[in-house]
Amino acid sequence: MNQTPPLPSPAPPAPRAVRSAARRRGAHVPVIDLAVLDARLNESLDVLRDTYAPALGTGGGWYHELARPEPGTTATAVGLMAFAEAGRAFEHFDDGLELLAARQTRSDDPLRDGGWATKTSLGMPVIEATGWIARFLARARCDLRDDAPDLERAYRWLLYNQNPDGGWGSLHGCPSRVWLTCLALRALSQLNPYDPAVDRGVEWLTADRTAHRPAWGPTQASRPTVTHTAFALVTLAEARPGLRTERLLDAYDWLLEHLDPDDDHTWIETYGVSPHTVSERGAGPEPVWRLALWHYGLPIALTALLRDPRGPQGATVARAFRTLVRGEVADPRWNGYPGSGRTSLWTLWWRLETLVALSRIPLAGNADVLHWLPDALVVQRAHARERPLAEMLPHRRLVDPVGLAQRHWAVFLLSLVCAGSALGVAAGTWGWKDFWLSVILPIVLTSIDESVKRRRAQRAPP
Repeated sequence: MNQTPPLPSPAPPAPRAVRSAARRRGAHVPVIDLAVLDARLNESLDVLRDTYAPALGTGGGWYHELARPEPGTTATAVGLMAFAEAGRAFEHFDDGLELLAARQTRSDDPLRDGGWATKTSLGMPVIEATGWIARFLARARCDLRDDAPDLERAYRWLLYNQNPDGGWGSLHGCPSRVWLTCLALRALSQLNPYDPAVDRGVEWLTADRTAHRPAWGPTQASRPTVTHTAFALVTLAEARPGLRTERLLDAYDWLLEHLDPDDDHTWIETYGVSPHTVSERGAGPEPVWRLALWHYGLPIALTALLRDPRGPQGATVARAFRTLVRGEVADPRWNGYPGSGRTSLWTLWWRLETLVALSRIPLAGNADVLHWLPDALVVQRAHARERPLAEMLPHRRLVDPVGLAQRHWAVFLLSLVCAGSALGVAAGTWGWKDFWLSVILPIVLTSIDESVKRRRAQRAPP
């Protein structure tokens, strides 16, 4: 497994609405502007509409590098799932299903029948494609459509290709990996969450978790990463929604401690894949191909933090949200060189999934206390329900000199002019006539400034 360092990327300015909101409320106040969220969702879906391409054979869809015209199976499923998750119609939805149905593998071998291959897997179905496609078909409720791929065969492929240890590799017999096990479990949790295969997968994923080692890496023995820990927590929240153990809470604490909400972290996980782990002589053969996974840690981590059984951490969620909405907001097709990940469908998908999760998941837990004020809603966490509300509210200083000066600088300036002019009269430097003439102009300017402030129209949402 190789990891590349985070990709250098320009830091575009924050959206105007976010900047104005920060100025009005203060940068330290957790803010999630749902108008900005909706705007970013629409931008992402517009990019997908613009980059859809018909296939050379049947149907159409996307390749993960949006600038390339020939669609792939995984990217097509993820693109269609984006519209399904956002609840938006897409005019080429049926064409995308047609492409996926045409490329589903048919074979007498149960380890191959029903799965999907990637462009680099030499025609062999792998979990990197099948997990995503099966999850999409289940989420979009395509199991009853005659023109959709055979979801029952895809379900059996996932079961047959589970390793004896309970995890999944790219295909049966390949070493189990955390990311691939999560892909399979997320698909199976939508298809049949009560299948014993889900129990075995959850057991493999949660095995050997301790207070000193609560997080996950690419493999069970690897150094933990924010990306894999977040993806494992999202998977467990879907596969076992009622799970709440000390080790699970330790993992959420580890993620919160190691996450940088201001860093849109991007890196690549690469590994070798061989269809047979043991040769006739008993030694593992050299890998016949390599697969690379683009990882975007911040949006996955934000999705995970929203599932914390104790409730989301508002400040961290708001900071991560600001980072996500200031990123590649216009058109990722032109925001990077080919192969950089900045032109990839994954750039859109992870952020879009997180924004949809933000719009769906309430920020209040089951035991929290809601305080309904005339113009605001205050959520009091369950662990602090016995404390008075006033005690938990932030306390500001009675007088903020900096803020006062920013709001009333014109009044202060006028007062200084008046004081200086009065001193001049008292010292005999000039007379009262000169005093009044020296303050008329500042008074006029101050009156105009205050009038403009009061009549300024409220800024419209983006």
